[in-house]
Amino acid sequence: MKIYLADLVHTYSVQDKSLLIPLNIGYIKAFAVAKYGSTVDIHLFKHPENLLAKIYKDPPSILGLANYGWNEQLNHKVGKNIRQKFPETLIVMGGPNIDFTPNRRLDFLKKHDYLDLLIVDGGEQPFSDLIHWWQHFPGEYNKLPNNILWREGNQIRSTDLLPIKKMIEDIPSPYLTGCLDEFLELGFIPLIETNRGCPFLCSFCAWGAASKNKVAQFDLEMVRQEINYIGKRAKRVKNWIICDANFGMLKRDIEIAQAIRKVKDQTGFPHKCHLWLAKNVTERNVQIADILREMIVPVMAVQSMDEQVLKKIKRGNISLETYIEYNNKFKKLGSKTFSDLIVPLPGETLITHKEALRKLCEHNVDVIFNHNIRLLSGTEVNTEETIKTYQFRSRYRLIHGDAGIYQCPDGTKIRAFEYEKSVRETSTFSEDELFYLRKLHFLFEISWNLKVYKPLLDLARFYGINPIDILDKIILFADTASHELGEHQEQITKFFQDLDEFSHAEWFDSEEEIESYFTKPENFEHLIHQEFDKLNVLYTVILLKDYKQAFDRAFQLALSSFGIIPELILNSLSNYTFAYFPSLETKSSKWNSPLKNKDDQTQKVLEHFPFLKTNSIKFFEDQRRQTMVEYVENRKEKTLSKVLNLMGVGALALSNLKLTVKE
Repeated sequence: MKIYLADLVHTYSVQDKSLLIPLNIGYIKAFAVAKYGSTVDIHLFKHPENLLAKIYKDPPSILGLANYGWNEQLNHKVGKNIRQKFPETLIVMGGPNIDFTPNRRLDFLKKHDYLDLLIVDGGEQPFSDLIHWWQHFPGEYNKLPNNILWREGNQIRSTDLLPIKKMIEDIPSPYLTGCLDEFLELGFIPLIETNRGCPFLCSFCAWGAASKNKVAQFDLEMVRQEINYIGKRAKRVKNWIICDANFGMLKRDIEIAQAIRKVKDQTGFPHKCHLWLAKNVTERNVQIADILREMIVPVMAVQSMDEQVLKKIKRGNISLETYIEYNNKFKKLGSKTFSDLIVPLPGETLITHKEALRKLCEHNVDVIFNHNIRLLSGTEVNTEETIKTYQFRSRYRLIHGDAGIYQCPDGTKIRAFEYEKSVRETSTFSEDELFYLRKLHFLFEISWNLKVYKPLLDLARFYGINPIDILDKIILFADTASHELGEHQEQITKFFQDLDEFSHAEWFDSEEEIESYFTKPENFEHLIHQEFDKLNVLYTVILLKDYKQAFDRAFQLALSSFGIIPELILNSLSNYTFAYFPSLETKSSKWNSPLKNKDDQTQKVLEHFPFLKTNSIKFFEDQRRQTMVEYVENRKEKTLSKVLNLMGVGALALSNLKLTVKE
């Protein structure tokens, strides 16, 4: 029996080295081959055009599609085409983003009317049992295996669910069985799963839904062997990803980290190992950070820091004191620290969100990501009860970079793009406040996360000024005339007006509206040519290219307005900051220190900012910056935001646009 399994992604404008290995369908293949041996011929696909070429030439008995929030529309377009051309093929779908209620599931199957069956929760055994059913009992729905959904007219039918096991002993490794060799050879980013499920109940997340909030472990020796196997075959692949929801939750995770470190020491790769640390940070997390060191960035996500909000989303953060303690421990190991905030969560307000940002800045978390909450299928926040209780109003926008044109062998062109559904208003948070946050979050991203103005924000912290107060003042400059800004006033105002206009235009009120807009040929062409690039990426480039001097002046003026920082110190650090992260056209710069005075206050500043003790520093453009500038200037038909998203840590990032200094 010929079977095709597809974990499709938009490959229109990204290279193979930016794609993730299809571990999900690799497990399904390994399980089925172990059971049926050579009686099944299973092929795996990531590229839409590779699947279409193969299926037109040699159609399978069964096609399995993996469904996620970032490929649902692509599945829809490809699936409809295949159903029309090959009506005899059984088309099955699985994945985590399937809602629980019958009416939602019915709507999903009506939209995806090319599907025959849906598999829910774990996929390996149900799909394997489905092969037997299709061989021996096709069409006899009373003999379908467990974990199957289907539609009969306006009714949803289903079979019983399999129990969740504590240990995963019956699923072979897709790596050790060679199922994923072709993708390793192509340089895809390896994924490693050492356990499944999540014990936490966070209402915005679907991670634990399929596992019913239980955690099942893969055999430790098998995991070790996988790490060694990947290390030998993923030559020069810079990034690996550990797929566990809470790495460090189990004692054995120390041994897994040691196995990865051994591969790194022997081969020099990977440069980075991306992972999600256990929600309840423990000393084990610090041990893992000490083992992996430069390979990881410890992520201690909080999502909110308001106790009432955390109760509403069923999330329990560690105390602020414990958070600060571990943040400092990670920093002593030389690790940067990451955190996440989500808005607008149930019960969150503009005040509570900004207070969380203030606290994280106060304790100098290195990178703080701010996310707009997505209503993912299969999550509690997307239920009708939650939506009604907290008066959610949602809208739709593009998932940037996930779009493409894919040609079928018969000449048909499939055009597809992805979009997300996000909350834009709640009973405690207005959309106008979210549009204000769009500007604040942008300034925070460029000044703090990308570090374009981080030395100045650190100086503000040194003098007891919270960085959020600095950013608020800069936003205020756009609406309030300041003679001190001079000729830069008009530029600051224009920049924020354009940013605000763009941020309003990216939202649509319904699926029909966003699909109608981007389906129009002229708009789809703009989309393909990246004229709808990700807002933070696009406007970071615009600021560095056309508005850098205006914002330099605005940041310096904002700090000065508090009347606390001595002028000489502010001028010195300002000139340093502007020299090391200049406009795109600047290829080199020089900074001279004017701090000759050795009074007590200056001495304290010099101890806190030791680079200010240097008489002068010469900055120059290195190869990474040259490459990044080329990406920026030639981004037509290149998905800049997508490339940066997949290659950012340890490869190319907007932070590479700063100048560097020789030893």
